[in-house]
Amino acid sequence: MACPAYPQPPFGPEGLITPFITRQPQFRSGISLDEAIQRIRRETGGRILAADTVRNDGAVTYRIKVLMPNGRVRVFYVDAEG
Repeated sequence: MACPAYPQPPFGPEGLITPFITRQPQFRSGISLDEAIQRIRRETGGRILAADTVRNDGAVTYRIKVLMPNGRVRVFYVDAEG
């Protein structure tokens, strides 16, 4: 496989090296942790105590701990896919 940036492909101790790795634009679906926090804050009127990202077999869920207006603490789980 020829590399267009070099007349010959570059080689290193491990064999052929790729000098530049281009990243394709990442189009994400779903919501971010910040968006999930804002949604829970808006829906509950509570104070956010903690927020974490939980990964389980490739699925991403946000765990958000909230101090509710009535003084109780509740934990909400929001699916990152929306």
